[in-house]
Amino acid sequence: MSYGDISYGLQKQVSVMSMNLSAKLDDLQRGDRHLETTVALCEIRTQLQELTKSVESCQTEVSEVKRDMVAIKHELDTVQQVKEEIEELREYVDRLEEHTHRRKLRLLEQGLTFFLTYAIFAAVLGMLQFGYNTGVINAPEVNIENFMKDVYKDRYGEDISEEFIQQLYSVAVSIFAIGGMLGGFSGGWMANRFGRKGGLLLNNVLGISGACLMGFTKMSHSYEMLFLGRFIIGVNCALRRLRASNQVEEDIEEMRAEERAQQSESSISTIELICSPTLRAPLIIGIVMQLSQQFSGINAVFYYSTSLFMSSGLTEESAKFATIGIGAIMVVMTLVSIPLMDRTGRRTLH
Repeated sequence: MSYGDISYGLQKQVSVMSMNLSAKLDDLQRGDRHLETTVALCEIRTQLQELTKSVESCQTEVSEVKRDMVAIKHELDTVQQVKEEIEELREYVDRLEEHTHRRKLRLLEQGLTFFLTYAIFAAVLGMLQFGYNTGVINAPEVNIENFMKDVYKDRYGEDISEEFIQQLYSVAVSIFAIGGMLGGFSGGWMANRFGRKGGLLLNNVLGISGACLMGFTKMSHSYEMLFLGRFIIGVNCALRRLRASNQVEEDIEEMRAEERAQQSESSISTIELICSPTLRAPLIIGIVMQLSQQFSGINAVFYYSTSLFMSSGLTEESAKFATIGIGAIMVVMTLVSIPLMDRTGRRTLH
């Protein structure tokens, strides 16, 4: 109902009641119908009360209409503001695409520079480091167990049991995955807290620290340093794997763009991610894909293939060559999967 309709209705009610009051007063003056004065006044008072209620009701409706108009105006202002922000964002994206295109053309004209070579090497090295630290503990299993036996005997003056040495080796293997889990959960926080560039630089500190701890394990005669180094390098590999990409130029430009627009980005918590109907389905799909990879048993092959081959009757040397063969097959299939992924997509391959 519009403001004009309310005013028209109020005027109509006032006109009708005015006519009724005039008729009553005329009857009192003429005395045509011999109405008693008291009764007539009561009727007049009743109609005046009804008129007052009608006026109050109309005032309430007018106030509600005014509030609705204010709310509509506020919504229109919000929509206009959103449209302006979208337009600004579109212009920013256009400028960013144009800038990226110019940089690509300039890089193509310059050819393969030292900085570009270094950036490509650093990006690829992240995946190489992850794969290396995943399987590096496989072949030297016997040497690691012998080292742990020597350390234990020097400390406690007695031989370690086979069951306990297997438990220690299992800790050395699995603690890498535990560190990776922690790194996977903290990757988003680190990127938001320090930015992608700062997060990568801080992650390099973790990588160097983990490598130093593992490198000085034998010198310090402590297998605890091996555990700690494997844990830290697991965190490092998880963070590096989250940011690894072959599109080096786009990553560099993305870091610069994020540094300019980081303050205006909205964040989402883990609870909001789980409760959001829009994001819940992609989250479940991602979890199922990762679980299916883990349940395939590939990690057991990464960590224990040498001992598995030896338990099947191969010599230690032959078992190590068989493990190398598994790695070679994985490299070949990785090279095959790259063009297949571009052609068919990850969902189809999975």
